[in-house]
Amino acid sequence: MGILTGKVALVTGAGRGTGRVIALRLAREGAAVALLARSADQLRAVAEEIEAAGGQSLVTPADVADATAVERAVAAAEARFGGLDAVINNAGISLAAPSADYPLENWHRVLDTNLTGAFICSRAAYAALKRRGGGQIIAIASGAGRQGYPRMAAYCASKFGLIGLMQALAAEWGPEHIKVSTILPGSIMTDFGGRSAADRSRSGAKYIAPEDVADAVVFLLGQAGRAWTQEMNVWPF
Repeated sequence: MGILTGKVALVTGAGRGTGRVIALRLAREGAAVALLARSADQLRAVAEEIEAAGGQSLVTPADVADATAVERAVAAAEARFGGLDAVINNAGISLAAPSADYPLENWHRVLDTNLTGAFICSRAAYAALKRRGGGQIIAIASGAGRQGYPRMAAYCASKFGLIGLMQALAAEWGPEHIKVSTILPGSIMTDFGGRSAADRSRSGAKYIAPEDVADAVVFLLGQAGRAWTQEMNVWPF
C-alpha cells in the first residue's frame, strides 16, 4: 500500500523524461495514473511499465494546447477511475535561439505548451477536482522562472508566467479545497532542449535527477490536508 493508494492523477508530458519518471513513481505509490502527451507510442510504453509492476494507468494522447483533446482526456480519466484527485502540469519544451531573430512560430510553440497548456489542463480538471471535494494541481516550473538566461527568452517568459498562473489559481481555487503548488527545479539530467543527458554529464555542471522532482511531487501529494506548500525549490547540491 503506497501513500497515494486510491488516488487518481493525470500527468502531462508523461511519455518521456521527467514526466515518465513522475508517472512511474506515482503508480508505485498506489495512484492510478492517466498519461497525457502527444506521442501515443511513448505513452503505451510507460503504461506497460506501470501495469507490469501491478499498477493502473490510462493512455490519453493529446496536445496540452488542444483544449478539446485535454477535456476528453480528463473525462476519460474520470470515467475509467471514478474521479480525479491531482493534475501534474509537467509538459514543456525549450527552443533556444538569439532573441533578435527568434522565430515567432517558436515563441508561440513554447508559450502554448509551457504556459497555455498548463492553464488548459488546470481549467479542464477544475470541475473533476471539485467533484472529489478538492484536490491538487502541481506545476513543474524552472529556475528559469526566476532568472532570465541568454537565448531562452521564450522559455523564461513561459516559466515566469507559469509561476504567476499557479499563484493566481491558488488564490482563486484554494477556498474550494484545491491546493495549487509549483515546483522550481534546477537543471535536470535528461534529454531536453536540444542537449542529451550524456552531454550534460560531460559538462561537469551539477544536475538533479528526474527522481528528485518525482520525490517532490509525492511529498506535495502526501502532505497533510491542513498544510500547503505553495512553491518548492529543488536545486542541485
